[in-house]
Amino acid sequence: MNQYEYLKELRLYLSPLGRTEEDRVIEYYAELIGDKVELGIPEEEVLSQLGTPRELADKILAETQEYGEEPKHIKEPEKLSVGRIVGFSILIPFVITALAILYSVAVSFVAASVGMQLGGVLTIIGSFIVMFTSIGAGICQLGVAIFVSALGLFAAYGSWKFILLCIKITQKIFKAYVRTYTKEA
Repeated sequence: MNQYEYLKELRLYLSPLGRTEEDRVIEYYAELIGDKVELGIPEEEVLSQLGTPRELADKILAETQEYGEEPKHIKEPEKLSVGRIVGFSILIPFVITALAILYSVAVSFVAASVGMQLGGVLTIIGSFIVMFTSIGAGICQLGVAIFVSALGLFAAYGSWKFILLCIKITQKIFKAYVRTYTKEA
């Protein structure tokens, strides 16, 4: 375990102190470890002298309580209420419907962009055929075909971004759903 991992784990155990006090303690120990390492003591030895992150955190928390300070935000486990379960359960069909609409729109964007690109490519081919009869009309058609193909590429990029947004929204909804049903009772 290196200094970064040690301090990261220590921070987890110090969460009852509150963010400001927690930052102060972590900064102190980071400086202490850094100073000892600069003196030539190997990092592993310095960390072993401090003990495990859990042991050090217990010592710090005990000293904090010894001086009469109460930990600032010890959260009691949130109760899983019937209202939350029923409320979220009622929302599920609406959420699924909204997600279905979002994904339908995303698929239609993809289909439109593929259609624009395919139409542009076919029109480019057709413009070369038209050039045999009328060079002006063929060049005009070629310009429009290139424009439509480019527009299809932009639409494809926008479709990709929209699909990623839909996936992020779905993940957030799923996480909220899991959090709702996995709170400690």
